[in-house]
Amino acid sequence: MSTQETGNTAADVLFTNAKVYTVDPHKPWAQAVAVRRERIVFVGDERAAQAWVGENTRVIDAAGRLMLPGFVESHWHFETTASAFQAFVNYEDPQAVIGALREYVDTHPEEKAITGMGWIQATIPPEMLCKETLDAVCPDRPVCLLSTDFHTAWANSKALEIAGIDASTPPVQPGASWFEKDPVTGEPTGVIVDGAAYSLLLKRISDAGYLPKGMDLYLRSFAVWQDKLAAAGITTVFDAGFMDPSGDQSLLYETLQDMERRDDLKLRVVGSVAVVGEVEKPVEMLREFNQRYDSPLVKARALKLFLDGTEANHTAWLLEPYADRADTCGAPTMPVSEFEQHLLEADKAGFNVMVHCVGDAAVRAALDGFERVNHTNPQRDRRHVITHAFLTHPSDIPRFRELGVMANTQLQWGVVDLYTELLREHYGTERWSNMYKFRTFIEQGVTVSTGMDGLACQCRCQHRPVEHIESGHTRQLAGEPDAPALPDINERLSIPQLIAAYTINGAWQLGLEHEVGSVTVGKRADLIVLENNLFEVNKYQIGKIDIALTMMNGGVTHAAGSMRAAFGLEAAV
Repeated sequence: MSTQETGNTAADVLFTNAKVYTVDPHKPWAQAVAVRRERIVFVGDERAAQAWVGENTRVIDAAGRLMLPGFVESHWHFETTASAFQAFVNYEDPQAVIGALREYVDTHPEEKAITGMGWIQATIPPEMLCKETLDAVCPDRPVCLLSTDFHTAWANSKALEIAGIDASTPPVQPGASWFEKDPVTGEPTGVIVDGAAYSLLLKRISDAGYLPKGMDLYLRSFAVWQDKLAAAGITTVFDAGFMDPSGDQSLLYETLQDMERRDDLKLRVVGSVAVVGEVEKPVEMLREFNQRYDSPLVKARALKLFLDGTEANHTAWLLEPYADRADTCGAPTMPVSEFEQHLLEADKAGFNVMVHCVGDAAVRAALDGFERVNHTNPQRDRRHVITHAFLTHPSDIPRFRELGVMANTQLQWGVVDLYTELLREHYGTERWSNMYKFRTFIEQGVTVSTGMDGLACQCRCQHRPVEHIESGHTRQLAGEPDAPALPDINERLSIPQLIAAYTINGAWQLGLEHEVGSVTVGKRADLIVLENNLFEVNKYQIGKIDIALTMMNGGVTHAAGSMRAAFGLEAAV
């Protein structure tokens, strides 16, 4: 049996001898896929596939390898690539962090300022986490390093001096984002909590001429990281908030469309407008962006709101006080009335909203807001999303389905590592043991998509979906069979559930389910070939699987090994 277009002509590319997991419930498995121009024109068996072979058809023998639809990365932040492009300090050993910074400083004397990312807050001793530590490495140039979760920054004295941050500097967002002060002297320590304060610091450093700005910066970093994403099998990306220090969110779209015009863009990108700090009339901005940025590969379609912060800084908003801070439950990052007004306005204008909610109180407030939207605004095809939702009260899980709200999460963080051990102290063992309940979400009818929140992370910066699939399947650190599993182990997800979360569910989130997300005739030819079959390998080897081929819109965006030769790119290595 086969599925094909009516009135077939020869295909441009025909994949044969494959194990095609289509993510299409009407035809889960196939042996061959034909592509003509940008579309899939045939999905079926080997015998029927021969009808699509013409004089110029490139026939690719997949050699029994697994084929999947291209991964849909449903939570990414392109602006983070600017930090990861410079000093990358993602090490558990604090001395290795300092060593990596020192090496970068010594080998880049031409850079007027040093930015970077990757230090792990849970591993840095409190006495070390201060401006003086960075001053000892680089006293004469500003240094600003983002933590792995992108909610804390670490700056040296020169950075604070240039930005004019001193004892008199008030919180940028009271209770949500601030410059930490020494309790005795009142002077800034060099620790900066969350994005609004960090953005203010970088903006002032940029305005003083110490950092490159705009497209000059992002054309460098985007190019590097889009190659990494394509090599990981990713074809479609949702940017969930582009928080450049200048506040100019159009930089995301201008940079991507510049790459698209030069035929250098290897990803399909749907973007958003994020409400971080002072953003005037965000829905009007989104409406303008939606009209201005609507090219084949780059579109502006969603609003991103932040209802709380992060657990590590006690800024996640909880229903009950923190176990180690009985005086606080955290707090919303904006008045709930303002949050609901943004929801109502965006939904009425036809835009979908993604809401950042880490704590269970934030999740409940977001659900309450969506319930009000459903009761207030006219009915329509809504694709609203709560992202993270790591700690969700059990009674709120079925409300996602009842209200038609998706859950978007980061399963590679649902493991036991230094960061989650810190959370056990913050939350207490009972709440800690009830995090990442996404099998329950799915079993209760909630649509769950998976995204890496790139390049934010807990301890490890992992940008490959196969690593996240492994951790979602094991609840352990990828590649570490002896690592402890995060309870409840019954929340481990199946391989089909995980593939769906990284393909068709992400496509549905973006309103692209009729275009991508499954290997289905008529959809865009977004396909990947894996070197090993993730249904068959040892579960602790899933994260090590390489992508042999990535195809987006019928064009090859990544090829390795024999696939390079098969497509005539170069001799096989």
